Amino acid sequence: YCDFNSHVRESVDQDAWCAALLADMAYEAAVTPDRKLSSIFFGGGTPSLMPPSTVAALIDAAAQHWGFADNIEITLEANPGTAEFNNFSGLVSAGVNRLSIGIQSFQQEKLSALGRIHNSDEAKRAITIAKQAGFTNFNLDLMHGLPNQTLDDALYDLQTAIDFNPMHISWYQLTIEPNTFFYSHPPTLPDDDALWD
Repeated sequence: YCDFNSHVRESVDQDAWCAALLADMAYEAAVTPDRKLSSIFFGGGTPSLMPPSTVAALIDAAAQHWGFADNIEITLEANPGTAEFNNFSGLVSAGVNRLSIGIQSFQQEKLSALGRIHNSDEAKRAITIAKQAGFTNFNLDLMHGLPNQTLDDALYDLQTAIDFNPMHISWYQLTIEPNTFFYSHPPTLPDDDALWD
């Protein structure tokens, strides 16, 4: 369903990547002086795969270059299907104060239809670990209008998310984008009346 450019690599030279981004940040800081940051967003994809030390270096550099507003929100996206939740406490220590977790659904049939690599138990576990790590401000991404999804299915997902008491829920409708698998192989989606309900 997602048409973002994505590449899988065996490994990433974290030191080289971090050095390049720090150099780019220094350049940007020189052309954008006298600004305080009120928000930093690490996303999309799986920036939670970065080592917490890399995240800390980027946050520290941003603070030095621009300075932070008192209530700055520093968000990082995470997916439950990768093992990065072992880094959650390190991300808190690095300065991340908001986590956005890409749940999409708590039902295996819907997750499989979307091609997600996590299951419902992993999604719930990721939320629990995030809370245990110290994230009090977290967002859960959910989707509705999924293939063969009923109103009860959609409300189950929403209620399950609410039960975790997140500060924010993003509940957005599946849209079919060009150059995606769903575009070339359209699934059966709920009709407009069902979506309205």
